[in-house]
Amino acid sequence: MNNLYDLVIIGSGPGGYISAIRASQLGLRTAIIEKYQELGGTCLNVGCIPSKSLLDSSKYFSLAKNNYSSHGIFFEKLFFDFIKMMDRKNEIVKNINHGIKYLMRKNKVDLYQGIGSFKNKNILSIIDRISLQEKEKIQFKYCIISTGSKPLCLSNLNFDIKSRIISSTEAINLEEIPKKLIIIGGGIIGLELGSIFNRLGSQIIIIETMDKIISNMDDSLSKEMRKILEKSSFQIETSLSVSNIFQENHKEISVIAKYSNGKKVKFTGNYCLLSIGRTPYTKNLGLENVEIKIDKKGFILVNDDLQTSIHNIYAIGDVIGGKMLAHKAEEEGLYAVEHIVGQKPNKLNYDLVPSVIYTYPEVASIGLSENEIKKNKIEYNVGIFPMKILGRARTSGCTEGFLKMISHKKTDEILGVHIIGDHASDMIMEASVAMEFKSSSEDIYRICHPHPTFSEAFKEVALLNFENRSIHM
Repeated sequence: MNNLYDLVIIGSGPGGYISAIRASQLGLRTAIIEKYQELGGTCLNVGCIPSKSLLDSSKYFSLAKNNYSSHGIFFEKLFFDFIKMMDRKNEIVKNINHGIKYLMRKNKVDLYQGIGSFKNKNILSIIDRISLQEKEKIQFKYCIISTGSKPLCLSNLNFDIKSRIISSTEAINLEEIPKKLIIIGGGIIGLELGSIFNRLGSQIIIIETMDKIISNMDDSLSKEMRKILEKSSFQIETSLSVSNIFQENHKEISVIAKYSNGKKVKFTGNYCLLSIGRTPYTKNLGLENVEIKIDKKGFILVNDDLQTSIHNIYAIGDVIGGKMLAHKAEEEGLYAVEHIVGQKPNKLNYDLVPSVIYTYPEVASIGLSENEIKKNKIEYNVGIFPMKILGRARTSGCTEGFLKMISHKKTDEILGVHIIGDHASDMIMEASVAMEFKSSSEDIYRICHPHPTFSEAFKEVALLNFENRSIHM
């Protein structure tokens, strides 16, 4: 066995393939193991990229149907071709897949197809995904586990289009538009997929166990998002726990849920989408052979340097828990590689990992929510600037939403920024940079912002925090 690598990475998602490229740049002989035929992991193949493709396609149709007439643009026979939407989505995924394979070749990263399974702390078996038979072994000095996660299902159920119980993976590959789609879970995935099918004509019912949707974000975003979605005919039911899901017939499925007082309610639709979270993917990794420790939920435990209990083996991304976001996995991968070669990279500030929801308008958040600040008994200032006041919002036709900034009452340091509005996914980066450098709201106010742009909301809300006044409000 002469396949000795400085670094082997298990999993080719955003955390994995970016780790491989960085490792090669730093002079490590690197290999990557991927169990599926295509590289890119969940994010590229069944997550971020395909869902954003469909979100864009459905948004353009919805705008053409409901908004373009105000611009003087009219259609005699407006229609959408769902098959073409899907074909476009698949083509985008295919092209990016080719791009990642090219990057692996360019950076001289060896690719092994199969499941990576530990024999010991320096040897991995490459196992065929179908037969589960060992194909070969490779040696490594260091390893990064970046196997990601998969959709969580209820214990007595399985995802299956025929049974009409689906996850996000099946949802983005449906061959029909459901007349009625029941979504269990009012988080990011539920709202995004619900938005796609709502725009294409589905009646959407969201069932959420918490008392609000997007419960991990600031309350103000939750309230505003609910108001916007209900205007788009979403039916949102909160504070409900699901007690049973069953197929009524070959075209319908029912969900029985109950309130805290025991009252039961029944919902019937064409499909039931479960978006209740994700679970780490560690099956067949052979963690027991190297005594890598995991927590009660199956997430791999790591130290501050992302090392597992076996210090030449690192783990990153969804498989270690925390925010299950591609950009978080990327940053962890870069950190792990640079730590392996003896550099002293900056540790990722997990409080400053931005979250984004690609609805219309978009939602973005970074830092502490107002509730968290209150719990920590921090004195604070808060400013909220409505998007409808901005000239750019008016010209674009998307005037819904606001930008909310929270700063420390004594030091003026920005503690949290929460946005709902057009281009929020891009706007949040200004907050990210500012907060990484511990900027004050005055710092933001003193910076010249271009006009007319959505970013002017930052300048306005910063003045609200700094002096309790705004130029245009």
